[in-house]
Amino acid sequence: MPTDSKPALVVSLRNMSIPIFERTDKKNGSVYRGYVFSYTEAGQRKQKRCRTLDSAKAEAQKFIRDRTEHQPHQREISLSEFADWSAAMRMLRGRAETLVEVVSEWARAQDALGGRGTLADATAAFARTVRETKLPAITVPDLVAKFAAAKKAEGLSALYVDDIEKKLTRFSNTFRGHIGSIKAEEISQWIFARAKGRHANNLRAAISTLFSFARAEGYLSREKKHAAELVRRVKERPPPIGIYTPGQLRAVLSKARGRTRTAMAIAAFGGLRITEVFRLEWSDVNLERGHIVVQAGKAKTASRRIVPILTALDAWLKLVPAEERRGFVTPQYANLENISRVFSGGFDGTGVEFKQNGFRHSFASYRLATVKSADQVALEMGNSPRKLFTNYRELVTEDEAAQWFAVLPPRPGRAPARKKRTGKKK
Repeated sequence: MPTDSKPALVVSLRNMSIPIFERTDKKNGSVYRGYVFSYTEAGQRKQKRCRTLDSAKAEAQKFIRDRTEHQPHQREISLSEFADWSAAMRMLRGRAETLVEVVSEWARAQDALGGRGTLADATAAFARTVRETKLPAITVPDLVAKFAAAKKAEGLSALYVDDIEKKLTRFSNTFRGHIGSIKAEEISQWIFARAKGRHANNLRAAISTLFSFARAEGYLSREKKHAAELVRRVKERPPPIGIYTPGQLRAVLSKARGRTRTAMAIAAFGGLRITEVFRLEWSDVNLERGHIVVQAGKAKTASRRIVPILTALDAWLKLVPAEERRGFVTPQYANLENISRVFSGGFDGTGVEFKQNGFRHSFASYRLATVKSADQVALEMGNSPRKLFTNYRELVTEDEAAQWFAVLPPRPGRAPARKKRTGKKK
């Protein structure tokens, strides 16, 4: 082995340098001292050993003359270049590749990368790809079934599970292959061919939830974004805010029947969201104490709140016989898609145009005109005062508010009051 990391002598000739190292070997209990230098021949690293430094010098000079006889343009290497060469050769020790082969492969890799990362980055990405090919496969329909079962087992709202399962079933009817084979552009095309605005974002959110579930279950890589996360959200235009007049409310409630009428009254005089109304149970309605409890699991904001039962709402709720006040307040609880359809259908034949969230918008406007407290109304509706003004408030007068909350059921045996005529008698 070399006794010193520094060469005993560097032979320089014809712009070529060869370092000579002192070497000590032990054999059969005897110590042999000599001198060696290394060289490459036919792609293989070799060593020449000599007994004395002079003989090693002579051999090195002979090697240089033989090697450079037909290579007159060789140059002398610097000490730093020699140090780099020595370090590189140490790294290659025990490997089959030569230094030239290693550098050549590195150069080809750099050219292929084109400045977009390092060779280490490329090999790490390749390793991830290899790992991903070993991920278990599952089809989208099977994944949707597994997802729905998991959410039901978690005890999530049946309304939520039913709604998202229907959205994802539509998705799985188109994409029946493996979840990992779906591209972001395919998801985007599917969504925007079927929906716009908020509805498109709702579809995207449902699909993204499914993909996140697949990643958590080990069907997708945890080391990068899944395809649904790469689909852009669209800018939503806020829907036009419209309210009903007291006369329009009377016309709609007069025509409505049964549980649909009860649901409309709760929305109009309690300000509950449509989805909250359809999750409401009679056990949440306390007529004796005069309030409705919107449970945390049934509220959009996931926080429990108390809604007062005003005089008008109390009158409409008491139209329901006591023996029927059990279970869900409305019959459409299990089908979220029918909620708006049921409400809008109740406007047929009334001459009143259905407005999305019209009952809630109306309650906010008329209630604010009555109590003059944005904080109170926001608390009753489960909103912030700021959102109350930006999303729901429509300027109305106190007189109009009084008329709204005076819309009561007709007394038994009496026909609904006719609208008063205006103008002078002839």
